[in-house]
Amino acid sequence: MKNKYKISELAKIFNISRQTLLFYHKKDILVPNVIDKNNGYRYYTIEQIWDLLLILTLKKAGFSLDEIKKFGSLKSYDENILFLEKKVKEVEERIKELKQSKKELIKRIENLKEFSIEFENKIEIKEKKNIKWIYYNLKNPKDEIEMISLYDKLNKMMKKYNLEESSYITMTDLSDIENENTIIPVLKIGIEIPYEMDIKGSEVLEINKVLEIKFNSAYNNLLKTYQDVKKYIKEKNYQSSNYSIEISKNVTFSTEEGVGGLIKILVPII
Repeated sequence: MKNKYKISELAKIFNISRQTLLFYHKKDILVPNVIDKNNGYRYYTIEQIWDLLLILTLKKAGFSLDEIKKFGSLKSYDENILFLEKKVKEVEERIKELKQSKKELIKRIENLKEFSIEFENKIEIKEKKNIKWIYYNLKNPKDEIEMISLYDKLNKMMKKYNLEESSYITMTDLSDIENENTIIPVLKIGIEIPYEMDIKGSEVLEINKVLEIKFNSAYNNLLKTYQDVKKYIKEKNYQSSNYSIEISKNVTFSTEEGVGGLIKILVPII
């Protein structure tokens, strides 16, 4: 058995790149036992082969390089045990987060499959039932940062009351959609809740006769869709409110025109 190994030999043994070993040297994680002053060659001892095996094992287990370096500085069994027990707890928490992420991804796939089948960009007249909801008013109807913050609050509320299957409901202002450069103002955002559920601040949103369009395109086409609805209302001599109700699930997707979604748009008419 050899007493020392060149960096290229060590890299070949573990099927890693020479650059990886140079990086470990730079980070003071695995420093060559000898560096030849004449040619700059790095040499590693047989003991350092075991050190590298431990480093790669810890890295595969999810340890950061800083954690690996700290682990290598531990001096006692007790320190080793405490350090590894802490890492186990972190891994368990990460597994919990990954399981939740998997659950959300599966639900997103199911929603996409379910809703994409029935969604067509056509206008229909519908009779709708009232909706019970809880919502937030936007202080600035065109402030997307405020909107994101309120959606975060709604998501927390959904988890608190086990309403993950509920729909998001958005009330938008349609009074100025003829303007090509307008941002559609959002008046209220909320979530639908069961009629039997009593949550402080919840209300019944009365919905009767509406024009319904099932939007399934990039969000930057939403303004054009509303303009088409307004045009349709005018052609059919309907009277409408200057607001719409958007009902959606957590369903987003990527298109050539940008990020899009599936939204049921309801415009009350007389």
